[in-house]
Formats: sequence, structure tokens, C-alpha cells
Amino acid sequence: MEINLKSWKESRQDKNVFTSGNEIHSYQNSTFIEDLKSSQIICFDKQGNEKFEIKSKISNCKEYIPYEYYTSEKPTTYCDSLLHLLKFSVGTGILTIPSAFKDVGYILGISGIAFIAVLYTHCMHLLIKSEYELCKRKRIPNMSYANTVHAAFEETFPRFRYLASCGKFFTDFFFVIYESGACSIYIIFISSNLKQLLDYYLHDDINLRIIMLYVTLPLIFVCWIRNLKLLAPLSAVANIILVICFILVFWYVFQETPTFEGKQAITSLKRMPTFFSTILFATACTGIILPLKSEMKEPIKFASPVGVLNVAFFPIALLYATFGFFGYLKYGENIAGSITLNLPQNELSAQVIKGLYSLSIIISFYLCYYVVLDVVWKNYLKYIFKKNTLFWEFVARTLFPIITFIMAYTIPNLKTFISLVGAFGICATSLVIPVIIHTLVFWNFYQTKKQFYVFFFKNLVLFCISMIIFLTGISENVIDIIELYKK
Repeated sequence: MEINLKSWKESRQDKNVFTSGNEIHSYQNSTFIEDLKSSQIICFDKQGNEKFEIKSKISNCKEYIPYEYYTSEKPTTYCDSLLHLLKFSVGTGILTIPSAFKDVGYILGISGIAFIAVLYTHCMHLLIKSEYELCKRKRIPNMSYANTVHAAFEETFPRFRYLASCGKFFTDFFFVIYESGACSIYIIFISSNLKQLLDYYLHDDINLRIIMLYVTLPLIFVCWIRNLKLLAPLSAVANIILVICFILVFWYVFQETPTFEGKQAITSLKRMPTFFSTILFATACTGIILPLKSEMKEPIKFASPVGVLNVAFFPIALLYATFGFFGYLKYGENIAGSITLNLPQNELSAQVIKGLYSLSIIISFYLCYYVVLDVVWKNYLKYIFKKNTLFWEFVARTLFPIITFIMAYTIPNLKTFISLVGAFGICATSLVIPVIIHTLVFWNFYQTKKQFYVFFFKNLVLFCISMIIFLTGISENVIDIIELYKK
């Protein structure tokens, strides 16, 4: 009798059976099988006819644990990873939170931030679980986000394999939209703050779009820098500047005792989609979740109950809720798209804050741009322009800030642009896609119908909530853009 032990891919093609093997092994009258845990064993007689099939766990074998094969030149500790996640989650987007509170009221604002924090954190757990399970099946240590999406379609149902490349492409597409939109927001943010400074000192009302053009020109030269290490010292300085400016903004907010007079607890549920989109833009850092986990010395602690992910988002949500609440109480209905625009124009300290913020964001612009170039050039354009690659690379580096300028020129409203990017780019990558790939990966995972129904119903609810935020957020922002042009 010959026992033919099929590989996972082959057995999945035949009968959708999950295994951990990579090769076909044949054993003559063998009863001991090593290095495999969950496999499909098919027994044949001498004529090659299938006699019986065994689908069970094989003992005395070693399971592939991806975390055991992680390699990093400089692995990070639990505290290092926690600080990195906090740093990436708290950026200039926090300055727009008080304006978002004005749309929904301070009660809905606080509860909305708590809801988004829980929803986003849970979706990141789904992403991590999906990546880990796929790594076990493919027997590789880790995967990028886009490759996880590709593998989710390729390694689950044969009928969905043709969607693997499309899934990876659209994941890259939404990330590019998000990062490009962030760069356009940076241009609007810098220009809006510089406009207040120039209007005050030149005693004139300068067109915002003209300032945006002058801001974009030096950004082209910044984008020509090919070595990211050259900007590492400047990036550290930019982070210090951001912390100092943020503390000074807090000082302005608490200069006077905030009052509830003229402030609304609940305004309208209609603006909740744009509120959710703004919060997602401010807090989400989906692109660095998997890389940050893979750099840890003990990656299992990243997504554990008291791991980096859960511990990080509690203070983040608390900080955003506190800043949004008191910022709204301070300026009320007069709050601008960025709270820095509400600071006094005639005070030197406020002028310094606006200038330093603008300087730090110029450096941050390159970091967002680098992500876009890494995806677009290395994954797509590099294979199209095989000759004179250096020339075409610099063409791409030049065109990118010009494209982001055109986007910012088209919608020069900071608040509307932030909400649109949050709804379209970040909601897709942070909420919708993780739920889809988790559903694909674990479709045949559960042994009982009750477990499967709980899993399916939960993911269906999450998918519906994510799609509602995605679609209503886009539609509300399109309406806002139409109203903006009518004015």
C-alpha cells in the first residue's frame, strides 16, 4: 500500500482541505510522518485506486510558528514598539479634531472617538490574525499588507484566485490615495498658516492658491532626495518641533477656563460620517502595523490582550477626545479647520507655532511621498520604464508634488479634504479590507456550525458598518465640495 501525502495547495484544489505541507512525500508501508501537523492522507491499492482518506491531526510533529523565524538586525522591545505606534498615531491630524467636534457636538464627539478607536483596533487585530494564519500556511515569517491581501484570495477558494492580483492592486491604490491625499493636506495646511502670517505682515489678503504654488516649488527639490537617511536627523528635529508646538497649542486652549455657553452637546447625526472620516485620518496608521510587529523582539506581544496595539490606542483615544473637547469649548462655532488658524495673528508665540508647524510638515511631506514612490515606482512603473530608469524615476519624483498640488488646488478647504481622504483612502484600508481578508482566510477554520455562524455574523456586521462609513463619508464630502464651489 502506498500513502500519498499531498501538499496543501494540491489538496486544497481537490477538496478544499487545509494542510501545512509544501511538497509531495510518498511512504511505502510507513506509519510515522514528520514535520507536518494537519494533512490529507490518501491511501491507494496496488492498482492505484483510492481506498480511503484520513483528514486528521498528526501527532509527533512540529508546527510552523512564524514568530520563531522573525529576523531583524535591530529588534525592538515592547516599550520601543509602543512609543513608535504612539508617535505614528499622533500627528497633525489632531489639530482638526476640535473642528470635527463642532459638527456633531461634544457628547457625540467623545462617544464617536471611543467607537472608532474600538472598531479600528479590532480591525487591526483581524488583519494581524489573517497575516499570521497565511504565514503558517505558506510557511514564511511575515508578509506585507498588499501581499497578505494577495495571499488571502490566492490561498483560500480556487474560484477567487483570479481576484488575487486585483486585490493587491486595489490595496496599493487605496494606500497611494491615502498618502497622496495626506501630502495634499500638508500643502493646504502649510499654505493656510503662512497666509495668516503674510496677511498680517503685508497687510494684504493674498490668494491661498498662489501661496500653495510657491509652497509646492521647494517640495519638488525635497522629493529629488533619493536617500532617506539624509533626512533622518531632520525628521528627528521635526518630531521635537511637533511636540513643542502641540504643547504650546494646549497652553493656548487652557489659557482661559472653557465654558459650555453656546456649545452644543449633540448637533446632528447627519455629520457623523464626516466626523468618523476625520477621526480615521487623524488616528489611523495601518501601513506601519505589520512592519512594526515584524520588527519586535517578541512579536507575540504586539496583539496580545495587553499588547502594544491595545495599550497604545487607549491613551490615543483619550488624548484625541480631550483635545477635541476642550478645543471646541474654547473656540465654539468659530473653530477653524485647524486649531492653529484660531491662534491670535498678532502674538509672536502664535506666529512661531504656525511657522514651526509649517517647517516640520515640509519634512513630513517627504516621508508620505516616500511611501507613495516605494509602492508606485518599485511595484509598477519600474517594470514599465526598463530603460533610462534613473531619468524616469526623477520624472516621477517631479510629477508627484505637482499632482498633489493640483489636488490641493482643486479642493483648498482643509477640513473637507481631510474628511474625504479619511473616508475614501483610510476607511478602505483600515476597516473594509481587513474584514474581507479575515472572512476569506477563516471561512473553513471553524469546526462547528455555531462557531461559524458567530464568526460570519460578526464579520458581516463589521463589513456593513465599514461600508456605511465608507459610502456615506464619500457622499457627504462630495456634497460639501459641491457646496464649496457654489459659494
